[in-house]
Amino acid sequence: MSAPVIVSASSQATAEALLRDARARRATFPDERFHGFTASVTFREDAQTLSGRVTLKSVRDIACELPGARAESVQWLQSLLAMNIAHRLERTGGMPVPTDHPVRFAEGEENALGVKLVFEGDPLESSYRLQDGVITEVCRRMHGARFVITTLEVVTTEDGRHLPKHYVVTYFDPETGRLASVAQYTELYEKVGEMYLPSHIRVVEISHEKPTVRALDLRDLALLSD
Repeated sequence: MSAPVIVSASSQATAEALLRDARARRATFPDERFHGFTASVTFREDAQTLSGRVTLKSVRDIACELPGARAESVQWLQSLLAMNIAHRLERTGGMPVPTDHPVRFAEGEENALGVKLVFEGDPLESSYRLQDGVITEVCRRMHGARFVITTLEVVTTEDGRHLPKHYVVTYFDPETGRLASVAQYTELYEKVGEMYLPSHIRVVEISHEKPTVRALDLRDLALLSD
């Protein structure tokens, strides 16, 4: 086991300041003002195309009317939208993310994605990379898997905040460390009122089996009021 890295109080404060700044630059949904949305949806799964409606009231309340869709496809779509929204709520929305653990620089591990920050004492073994105010990488153990989220491109909103456009999620076997699967995401947004809602999400998943390509387009987006 390597010796622990000793970090000065000033560098600790700098690491935490960088993380606060990067989080503040994300385009989020104010919890007290975001009550969900409705939209027409076109869902494509490999060669099949289906159309319907989606009503999202919260990450745990998503109604999807998609005639002809398999139950597994509807569940996948609901999970995708839940994750998309949950990661943008100002609070965690029930998602287990490290917020209360001290953060420090991982000395000597900077690369082209930026500096690496490690959350000390986090049971999820989380680490981030930051570059130019953007969280470019998230590493974590969760739900029996180890994964790395790598952000390749972001969208900058009118007020200078960021939304992910292209990113890759790589999954590893937590025991062997071997590559398990890769999912590549492309996301586009539409400004509705003061909020940016997802208008297009495409996911290309590659595992030991054949690749799976799914995409959804959301139109006629309308925010729900309380």
